[in-house]
Amino acid sequence: MEPDSKLAALRRGMLEPLVLASVEHQRRYAGEIATALREAGFPVQEATLYPLLNKLRREELLAHDWQESTSGPPRKYLSLTEAGRVQLQNFRTYWSSLTDMITTIGH
Repeated sequence: MEPDSKLAALRRGMLEPLVLASVEHQRRYAGEIATALREAGFPVQEATLYPLLNKLRREELLAHDWQESTSGPPRKYLSLTEAGRVQLQNFRTYWSSLTDMITTIGH
Protein backbone atom coordinates (compact mmCIF):
# COMPACT_ATOMS: atom_id res chain seq x y z
CA MET A 1 0.00 0.00 0.00
CA GLU A 2 1.40 3.38 -0.99
CA PRO A 3 1.78 6.05 1.72
CA ASP A 4 -0.93 8.21 0.10
CA SER A 5 -3.40 5.32 0.15
CA LYS A 6 -2.64 4.71 3.84
CA LEU A 7 -3.38 8.35 4.57
CA ALA A 8 -6.56 8.13 2.49
CA ALA A 9 -7.71 5.17 4.60
CA LEU A 10 -7.04 7.18 7.76
CA ARG A 11 -8.99 10.13 6.34
CA ARG A 12 -11.97 7.88 5.55
CA GLY A 13 -11.96 6.74 9.18
CA MET A 14 -11.96 10.33 10.38
CA LEU A 15 -15.04 11.39 8.44
CA GLU A 16 -17.57 10.21 11.03
CA PRO A 17 -16.04 11.99 14.05
CA LEU A 18 -15.52 15.14 11.97
CA VAL A 19 -19.16 15.13 10.85
CA LEU A 20 -20.30 14.72 14.45
CA ALA A 21 -18.00 17.56 15.54
CA SER A 22 -19.31 19.79 12.75
CA VAL A 23 -22.80 19.78 14.30
CA GLU A 24 -21.72 19.77 17.94
CA HIS A 25 -22.49 23.44 18.57
CA GLN A 26 -24.89 24.30 15.76
CA ARG A 27 -27.28 22.41 13.56
CA ARG A 28 -26.36 22.36 9.90
CA TYR A 29 -27.72 20.99 6.65
CA ALA A 30 -25.57 18.66 4.53
CA GLY A 31 -24.16 21.41 2.30
CA GLU A 32 -23.04 23.39 5.35
CA ILE A 33 -21.40 20.29 6.83
CA ALA A 34 -19.47 19.71 3.58
CA THR A 35 -18.39 23.36 3.50
CA ALA A 36 -17.26 23.27 7.14
CA LEU A 37 -15.20 20.13 6.49
CA ARG A 38 -13.58 21.62 3.39
CA GLU A 39 -12.85 24.91 5.16
CA ALA A 40 -11.12 22.90 7.89
CA GLY A 41 -8.95 21.28 5.19
CA PHE A 42 -10.74 17.93 5.05
CA PRO A 43 -11.56 16.77 1.50
CA VAL A 44 -15.08 15.38 1.29
CA GLN A 45 -17.31 14.34 -1.58
CA GLU A 46 -21.09 14.49 -1.42
CA ALA A 47 -21.20 10.90 -2.67
CA THR A 48 -19.44 9.89 0.56
CA LEU A 49 -21.10 12.37 2.91
CA TYR A 50 -24.80 11.75 2.22
CA PRO A 51 -24.74 7.98 2.88
CA LEU A 52 -22.81 8.61 6.10
CA LEU A 53 -25.35 11.21 7.27
CA ASN A 54 -28.15 8.70 6.66
CA LYS A 55 -26.23 6.01 8.56
CA LEU A 56 -25.65 8.35 11.52
CA ARG A 57 -29.37 9.20 11.58
CA ARG A 58 -30.31 5.50 11.53
CA GLU A 59 -27.88 4.92 14.41
CA GLU A 60 -29.59 7.82 16.23
CA LEU A 61 -26.34 9.78 16.56
CA LEU A 62 -27.87 12.63 14.55
CA ALA A 63 -31.37 14.07 14.68
CA HIS A 64 -32.95 16.15 11.95
CA ASP A 65 -35.66 18.69 11.44
CA TRP A 66 -36.91 20.45 8.35
CA GLN A 67 -36.70 24.20 7.91
CA GLU A 68 -38.01 26.34 5.10
CA SER A 69 -35.34 27.90 2.90
CA THR A 70 -35.48 31.32 1.26
CA SER A 71 -33.49 29.97 -1.67
CA GLY A 72 -35.27 26.73 -2.58
CA PRO A 73 -36.95 23.72 -1.02
CA PRO A 74 -36.97 23.05 2.73
CA ARG A 75 -33.65 21.88 4.17
CA LYS A 76 -32.97 19.02 6.55
CA TYR A 77 -30.94 20.41 9.44
CA LEU A 78 -28.91 17.94 11.48
CA SER A 79 -27.85 18.09 15.12
CA LEU A 80 -26.22 15.78 17.65
CA THR A 81 -28.36 13.56 19.81
CA GLU A 82 -27.21 12.68 23.32
CA ALA A 83 -25.90 9.38 21.91
CA GLY A 84 -24.02 11.40 19.27
CA ARG A 85 -22.42 13.54 21.99
CA VAL A 86 -21.29 10.42 23.81
CA GLN A 87 -19.91 8.92 20.59
CA LEU A 88 -18.03 12.15 19.77
CA GLN A 89 -16.50 12.22 23.26
CA ASN A 90 -15.48 8.56 22.84
CA PHE A 91 -13.79 9.42 19.53
CA ARG A 92 -11.96 12.33 21.16
CA THR A 93 -10.78 10.21 24.08
CA TYR A 94 -9.57 7.45 21.77
CA TRP A 95 -7.89 9.92 19.40
CA SER A 96 -6.06 11.48 22.34
CA SER A 97 -4.81 8.08 23.50
CA LEU A 98 -3.62 7.27 19.97
CA THR A 99 -1.69 10.53 19.63
CA ASP A 100 -0.15 9.95 23.08
CA MET A 101 0.97 6.46 21.96
CA ILE A 102 2.49 7.77 18.74
CA THR A 103 4.32 10.51 20.65
CA THR A 104 5.64 8.33 23.48
CA ILE A 105 6.25 4.89 21.94
CA GLY A 106 9.77 5.67 20.72
CA HIS A 107 10.98 7.41 23.88
